[in-house]
Amino acid sequence: MGPHTKILKELVAGGVDFILGGGVACVLHGVERVTMDVDVAVHMASANWDRLILVMNKMGLVPRAPVRPETLADPKVRQAMVEEKKALVFTFIHPNEPSLQLDVFLRPELSYEALKPHAQPMDIGGLSLQVASPGKLLALKKGIQPARQKDLLDIAVLEAKIKKE
Repeated sequence: MGPHTKILKELVAGGVDFILGGGVACVLHGVERVTMDVDVAVHMASANWDRLILVMNKMGLVPRAPVRPETLADPKVRQAMVEEKKALVFTFIHPNEPSLQLDVFLRPELSYEALKPHAQPMDIGGLSLQVASPGKLLALKKGIQPARQKDLLDIAVLEAKIKKE
């Protein structure tokens, strides 16, 4: 089981309500590339956020930034991180296994509520997941400035996929 699958399996088993985005979502929609982290939009209701923290603790993942994850349940704390620190995500990482990394989206345009209307159910190896649609991923990728090489590849493949449908 790869690190992405391990994280996703634990999130599902822990009852965390989330939508998968980023590179792993692109791969699931047919983009052939390597991605190191799992990017998710988490429903920020306090009970759900508590479940996420329990899963992270169980897996030994810790915040990369010196911030107590419990504080992120407060929208004002998330807003401050975005505005003051220019943070796109809040990262949990395993100190001994860098391939185990979860990035939780912080920006409003990447929030659970913003992605929910564009989420598609997918069954991946027996896991039922909500995954951002190709169209939404394409729009998000086009919004990245400056675009990185991997973003340009994602855009090309997602555009081709959408044209075929």
